[in-house]
Amino acid sequence: MNSQIIIGTASYVDEVRDRVGNELKFLSDEHAEVHFEEQDEHPWVFFSVRVCRANQQGDRKFACRFAVAKALSELFINLLESDYVKDFIEEAYHYCSPQDRFEIVSCTLETLEKLKIIRRNRILQSIFDYLAEHRTINVEGFARFRLQSYWNQLQHIVERAGEDFLAEKDYLEFVRLLRCFVEMQEPKIDEVHVFITPEGTFFICDQKGHVIRREHIRTPSFSVIDGEFNYKDYLLSMLITLVPETINFHVSDCIWECETLRTIQQVFEERVFRCPGCERCHHLYSSKK
Repeated sequence: MNSQIIIGTASYVDEVRDRVGNELKFLSDEHAEVHFEEQDEHPWVFFSVRVCRANQQGDRKFACRFAVAKALSELFINLLESDYVKDFIEEAYHYCSPQDRFEIVSCTLETLEKLKIIRRNRILQSIFDYLAEHRTINVEGFARFRLQSYWNQLQHIVERAGEDFLAEKDYLEFVRLLRCFVEMQEPKIDEVHVFITPEGTFFICDQKGHVIRREHIRTPSFSVIDGEFNYKDYLLSMLITLVPETINFHVSDCIWECETLRTIQQVFEERVFRCPGCERCHHLYSSKK
Protein backbone atom coordinates (compact mmCIF):
# COMPACT_ATOMS: atom_id res chain seq x y z
CA MET A 1 0.00 0.00 0.00
CA ASN A 2 1.28 3.51 -0.73
CA SER A 3 0.58 7.19 -0.20
CA GLN A 4 1.42 9.91 -2.71
CA ILE A 5 1.60 13.71 -2.70
CA ILE A 6 2.42 15.88 -5.73
CA ILE A 7 4.31 19.16 -5.17
CA GLY A 8 4.49 21.68 -8.01
CA THR A 9 6.71 24.75 -8.24
CA ALA A 10 8.20 27.02 -10.89
CA SER A 11 10.47 29.24 -8.81
CA TYR A 12 11.72 27.07 -5.96
CA VAL A 13 12.75 23.83 -7.63
CA ASP A 14 16.12 23.40 -5.93
CA GLU A 15 14.77 24.42 -2.54
CA VAL A 16 11.83 21.99 -2.68
CA ARG A 17 14.09 19.19 -3.88
CA ASP A 18 16.58 19.72 -1.05
CA ARG A 19 14.15 20.34 1.81
CA VAL A 20 11.66 17.60 0.97
CA GLY A 21 14.49 15.18 0.24
CA ASN A 22 16.05 15.84 3.64
CA GLU A 23 12.74 15.27 5.45
CA LEU A 24 12.13 12.00 3.61
CA LYS A 25 15.42 10.58 4.81
CA PHE A 26 13.89 10.25 8.27
CA LEU A 27 11.03 8.10 6.92
CA SER A 28 13.12 5.45 5.26
CA ASP A 29 13.68 2.32 7.39
CA GLU A 30 13.26 -1.45 7.18
CA HIS A 31 9.47 -1.05 7.31
CA ALA A 32 9.09 1.72 4.72
CA GLU A 33 10.17 2.45 1.17
CA VAL A 34 10.29 6.10 0.08
CA HIS A 35 9.92 7.19 -3.54
CA PHE A 36 10.83 10.78 -4.45
CA GLU A 37 10.55 11.47 -8.17
CA GLU A 38 10.81 14.60 -10.28
CA GLN A 39 9.09 15.53 -13.54
CA ASP A 40 9.90 18.64 -15.58
CA GLU A 41 7.00 20.26 -17.43
CA HIS A 42 8.45 23.70 -18.17
CA PRO A 43 8.03 26.15 -16.54
CA TRP A 44 6.78 23.83 -13.79
CA VAL A 45 8.54 21.01 -12.01
CA PHE A 46 6.46 18.41 -10.16
CA PHE A 47 7.77 16.27 -7.34
CA SER A 48 6.05 13.02 -6.48
CA VAL A 49 6.37 11.85 -2.87
CA ARG A 50 5.27 8.30 -2.15
CA VAL A 51 5.78 6.24 1.00
CA CYS A 52 5.19 2.49 0.99
CA ARG A 53 4.85 0.93 4.43
CA ALA A 54 4.16 -2.54 5.64
CA ASN A 55 2.03 -1.26 8.53
CA GLN A 56 -1.27 0.60 8.61
CA GLN A 57 -2.32 2.99 5.87
CA GLY A 58 -3.02 5.84 8.29
CA ASP A 59 0.56 5.81 9.55
CA ARG A 60 2.10 6.26 6.14
CA LYS A 61 -0.36 8.98 5.14
CA PHE A 62 0.42 10.89 8.32
CA ALA A 63 4.18 10.47 7.84
CA CYS A 64 4.07 11.62 4.22
CA ARG A 65 1.84 14.62 4.95
CA PHE A 66 3.92 15.69 7.91
CA ALA A 67 7.23 15.40 6.02
CA VAL A 68 5.93 17.54 3.13
CA ALA A 69 4.26 20.06 5.46
CA LYS A 70 7.42 20.46 7.54
CA ALA A 71 9.65 20.87 4.48
CA LEU A 72 7.38 23.45 2.85
CA SER A 73 6.81 25.39 6.07
CA GLU A 74 10.59 25.72 6.41
CA LEU A 75 10.72 26.91 2.80
CA PHE A 76 8.08 29.57 3.41
CA ILE A 77 9.68 30.83 6.62
CA ASN A 78 13.32 30.79 5.51
CA LEU A 79 13.00 31.87 1.88
CA LEU A 80 9.59 33.13 0.76
CA GLU A 81 9.19 35.24 3.87
CA SER A 82 12.56 36.89 3.35
CA ASP A 83 11.81 37.50 -0.34
CA TYR A 84 8.44 39.01 0.57
CA VAL A 85 10.01 41.38 3.11
CA LYS A 86 12.70 42.54 0.66
CA ASP A 87 10.26 43.04 -2.22
CA PHE A 88 7.74 44.90 -0.06
CA ILE A 89 10.39 47.23 1.36
CA GLU A 90 11.85 47.91 -2.09
CA GLU A 91 8.41 49.04 -3.25
CA ALA A 92 7.06 50.76 -0.13
CA TYR A 93 10.30 52.57 0.74
CA HIS A 94 11.60 53.28 -2.76
CA TYR A 95 12.24 56.91 -1.73
CA CYS A 96 14.80 55.78 0.87
CA SER A 97 18.45 55.21 0.10
CA PRO A 98 19.62 51.63 -0.63
CA GLN A 99 21.41 51.63 2.73
CA ASP A 100 18.24 52.67 4.57
CA ARG A 101 16.22 49.96 2.81
CA PHE A 102 18.88 47.44 3.77
CA GLU A 103 18.65 48.58 7.41
CA ILE A 104 14.84 48.29 7.38
CA VAL A 105 15.11 44.76 5.97
CA SER A 106 17.62 43.83 8.69
CA CYS A 107 15.43 45.29 11.46
CA THR A 108 12.37 43.47 10.14
CA LEU A 109 14.09 40.10 9.82
CA GLU A 110 15.55 40.51 13.31
CA THR A 111 12.04 41.08 14.67
CA LEU A 112 10.64 38.12 12.76
CA GLU A 113 13.39 35.83 14.03
CA LYS A 114 12.05 36.17 17.59
CA LEU A 115 8.74 34.51 16.66
CA LYS A 116 10.04 32.23 13.94
CA ILE A 117 9.04 28.93 15.55
CA ILE A 118 5.47 30.08 16.20
CA ARG A 119 5.01 31.26 12.60
CA ARG A 120 6.53 28.08 11.19
CA ASN A 121 4.23 25.87 13.26
CA ARG A 122 1.16 27.80 12.10
CA ILE A 123 2.13 27.39 8.46
CA LEU A 124 2.99 23.74 9.03
CA GLN A 125 -0.47 23.14 10.47
CA SER A 126 -2.08 24.98 7.56
CA ILE A 127 -0.24 22.84 4.98
CA PHE A 128 -0.85 19.64 6.94
CA ASP A 129 -4.60 20.34 7.08
CA TYR A 130 -4.67 21.20 3.37
CA LEU A 131 -2.99 17.91 2.44
CA ALA A 132 -5.63 16.02 4.37
CA GLU A 133 -8.07 16.86 1.55
CA HIS A 134 -5.78 17.51 -1.43
CA ARG A 135 -3.05 15.28 -2.81
CA THR A 136 -1.50 18.05 -4.95
CA ILE A 137 -0.04 21.32 -3.69
CA ASN A 138 1.31 24.21 -5.75
CA VAL A 139 3.93 26.10 -3.73
CA GLU A 140 3.40 29.53 -5.31
CA GLY A 141 -0.38 29.16 -5.41
CA PHE A 142 -0.62 28.04 -1.79
CA ALA A 143 1.56 30.93 -0.67
CA ARG A 144 -0.50 33.47 -2.59
CA PHE A 145 -4.05 32.30 -1.90
CA ARG A 146 -3.98 30.14 1.23
CA LEU A 147 -1.66 32.30 3.33
CA GLN A 148 -3.17 35.70 2.56
CA SER A 149 -3.90 36.56 6.20
CA TYR A 150 -0.35 35.53 7.09
CA TRP A 151 1.15 37.90 4.50
CA ASN A 152 -1.13 40.69 5.74
CA GLN A 153 0.18 40.22 9.26
CA LEU A 154 3.71 40.17 7.90
CA GLN A 155 3.06 43.43 6.07
CA HIS A 156 2.02 45.10 9.33
CA ILE A 157 5.26 43.93 10.95
CA VAL A 158 7.30 45.33 8.05
CA GLU A 159 5.48 48.67 8.18
CA ARG A 160 6.01 48.94 11.92
CA ALA A 161 9.71 48.15 11.57
CA GLY A 162 10.02 50.76 8.81
CA GLU A 163 8.27 53.41 10.88
CA ASP A 164 10.45 52.66 13.90
CA PHE A 165 13.62 52.80 11.81
CA LEU A 166 12.75 56.12 10.16
CA ALA A 167 11.70 57.61 13.50
CA GLU A 168 14.99 56.51 15.06
CA LYS A 169 16.89 57.93 12.09
CA ASP A 170 15.12 61.29 12.44
CA TYR A 171 15.84 61.29 16.15
CA LEU A 172 19.55 60.60 15.65
CA GLU A 173 19.76 63.35 13.04
CA PHE A 174 18.02 65.70 15.47
CA VAL A 175 20.53 64.84 18.19
CA ARG A 176 23.45 65.21 15.76
CA LEU A 177 22.37 68.71 14.71
CA LEU A 178 21.90 69.82 18.32
CA ARG A 179 25.28 68.39 19.26
CA CYS A 180 26.95 70.30 16.41
CA PHE A 181 25.19 73.49 17.52
CA VAL A 182 26.33 73.05 21.12
CA GLU A 183 29.91 72.35 20.09
CA MET A 184 29.99 75.55 18.01
CA GLN A 185 28.82 77.77 20.89
CA GLU A 186 30.95 79.31 23.59
CA PRO A 187 29.79 78.22 27.08
CA LYS A 188 27.76 80.99 28.75
CA ILE A 189 28.14 79.49 32.20
CA ASP A 190 30.68 77.13 33.71
CA GLU A 191 28.42 74.86 35.72
CA VAL A 192 24.71 74.32 36.32
CA HIS A 193 22.82 72.01 38.66
CA VAL A 194 19.47 70.62 37.53
CA PHE A 195 17.06 69.48 40.26
CA ILE A 196 13.97 67.43 39.31
CA THR A 197 11.58 66.40 42.03
CA PRO A 198 9.66 63.08 42.02
CA GLU A 199 6.57 65.11 41.09
CA GLY A 200 8.37 66.54 38.06
CA THR A 201 9.00 70.14 39.13
CA PHE A 202 12.47 71.22 38.08
CA PHE A 203 14.77 74.20 38.51
CA ILE A 204 18.32 75.06 37.53
CA CYS A 205 20.95 76.56 39.83
CA ASP A 206 24.44 77.86 39.24
CA GLN A 207 27.40 76.40 41.12
CA LYS A 208 26.73 78.68 44.10
CA GLY A 209 23.17 77.43 44.45
CA HIS A 210 21.46 80.50 43.00
CA VAL A 211 18.37 79.77 40.89
CA ILE A 212 18.80 80.90 37.29
CA ARG A 213 15.87 82.77 35.71
CA ARG A 214 13.39 81.58 38.26
CA GLU A 215 10.30 82.71 36.37
CA HIS A 216 11.12 80.49 33.38
CA ILE A 217 12.31 77.47 35.32
CA ARG A 218 10.10 76.78 38.28
CA THR A 219 7.02 75.28 36.58
CA PRO A 220 4.60 73.35 38.82
CA SER A 221 2.79 71.68 35.91
CA PHE A 222 5.63 69.26 35.15
CA SER A 223 5.09 65.63 36.06
CA VAL A 224 6.65 62.21 35.69
CA ILE A 225 4.33 59.63 34.11
CA ASP A 226 5.56 56.06 33.67
CA GLY A 227 9.12 57.27 34.12
CA GLU A 228 8.82 59.91 31.37
CA PHE A 229 9.39 63.61 32.00
CA ASN A 230 6.74 65.80 30.34
CA TYR A 231 7.57 69.04 28.51
CA LYS A 232 10.88 67.45 27.57
CA ASP A 233 11.78 70.04 24.92
CA TYR A 234 11.54 72.84 27.50
CA LEU A 235 14.44 71.68 29.64
CA LEU A 236 16.53 70.75 26.61
CA SER A 237 16.03 74.15 24.97
CA MET A 238 16.96 75.95 28.17
CA LEU A 239 20.22 74.04 28.49
CA ILE A 240 21.04 74.69 24.84
CA THR A 241 20.43 78.40 25.46
CA LEU A 242 22.75 78.41 28.47
CA VAL A 243 25.38 76.14 26.84
CA PRO A 244 26.92 75.18 30.22
CA GLU A 245 30.36 73.67 30.42
CA THR A 246 29.13 71.15 33.00
CA ILE A 247 25.62 69.91 33.79
CA ASN A 248 25.01 68.15 37.09
CA PHE A 249 21.69 66.33 37.51
CA HIS A 250 20.15 65.72 40.92
CA VAL A 251 17.44 63.18 40.12
CA SER A 252 15.97 59.82 41.11
CA ASP A 253 16.74 56.64 39.19
CA CYS A 254 13.50 56.58 37.18
CA ILE A 255 13.93 60.18 36.01
CA TRP A 256 17.60 59.64 35.14
CA GLU A 257 16.55 56.81 32.80
CA CYS A 258 13.74 58.75 31.09
CA GLU A 259 13.84 59.67 27.41
CA THR A 260 14.37 63.37 28.02
CA LEU A 261 17.56 62.95 30.01
CA ARG A 262 18.87 60.31 27.62
CA THR A 263 18.50 62.88 24.83
CA ILE A 264 20.27 65.54 26.88
CA GLN A 265 23.11 63.10 27.59
CA GLN A 266 23.46 62.36 23.88
CA VAL A 267 23.48 66.06 22.96
CA PHE A 268 25.87 67.28 25.67
CA GLU A 269 27.82 63.99 26.01
CA GLU A 270 30.79 64.34 28.41
CA ARG A 271 29.41 67.56 29.88
CA VAL A 272 26.63 65.67 31.69
CA PHE A 273 27.07 64.18 35.15
CA ARG A 274 24.76 62.72 37.76
CA CYS A 275 25.20 63.62 41.40
CA PRO A 276 25.96 60.42 43.35
CA GLY A 277 23.77 61.64 46.22
CA CYS A 278 24.43 64.94 47.95
CA GLU A 279 22.30 66.25 50.80
CA ARG A 280 20.20 68.46 48.52
CA CYS A 281 19.24 65.82 45.94
CA HIS A 282 18.78 63.15 48.62
CA HIS A 283 16.16 65.37 50.17
CA LEU A 284 14.30 65.54 46.84
CA TYR A 285 13.77 61.83 46.30
CA SER A 286 14.40 60.08 49.60
CA SER A 287 10.66 59.59 50.07
CA LYS A 288 9.88 58.57 46.46
CA LYS A 289 12.09 56.39 44.32
